[in-house]
Amino acid sequence: MNWYYADGEEQTGPVEQAEFDALVQGGKVSPNTQVWHDGMPAWARYGELATASVTATATLAPIAGAGTHPCAECGNTFPESEMIAFENAWVCAACKPVFVQKLKEGVAPAGVMNYAGFWIRFLARFIDGIIIEIVSFCLGLIIGIAMKGTGAHSAAPAVGALIGFLFAISYAVYFNGRFGATPGKMALKLKIVRPDGTPITYGRAFGRQFGEMLSGLTLWIGYMMAGWDEEKRALHDRVCDTRVIRQ
Repeated sequence: MNWYYADGEEQTGPVEQAEFDALVQGGKVSPNTQVWHDGMPAWARYGELATASVTATATLAPIAGAGTHPCAECGNTFPESEMIAFENAWVCAACKPVFVQKLKEGVAPAGVMNYAGFWIRFLARFIDGIIIEIVSFCLGLIIGIAMKGTGAHSAAPAVGALIGFLFAISYAVYFNGRFGATPGKMALKLKIVRPDGTPITYGRAFGRQFGEMLSGLTLWIGYMMAGWDEEKRALHDRVCDTRVIRQ
């Protein structure tokens, strides 16, 4: 039997059973590692597999249900009873061989989220930070010049800081609500979505921005959570139920 397992952000495999067993014994594959082999309906934690006693003879079986879903491969809509589920994707019986082959080749099939990790998100945030700082500096300079010589000149730094703060919020809310990504994320082909892959609204983008402030107030631990969360969620993603994915 050939196994596939998640190593950080990468899918690794196929590996033979003997090699896989050695990885388990060596701790490379832990109970929390996501694994898959041909015959499993979806990726699962290795610890859950062991508990459930899933065997190599299991086959990809349709998941019964009353709803319908579009196939992640062909785009046609079918009843759940005629499809298989993989993470957030549904695949029809006709497309199953192609879907499974993509998994064997380590290709993320259509409709399956490829979560963005900590470092690429950090870089996107860094790019956005540079843009915000440049614009805020220019706005502060304009305000300082406009207030120069007036009785309120001493308040110019405070007014400039307030304007910069409001600009940073408006920047994130507009771009995330309109495009699902700020310019920094766009540059790195990242996007913010809901758990089912749908876009976020302006309201959720607004709430998420204040969630980011909470992540910063936790000595940046809220941001670092994306480094060890199984879906690469930072604290503000958990609070607002969002995901950051690679496009």
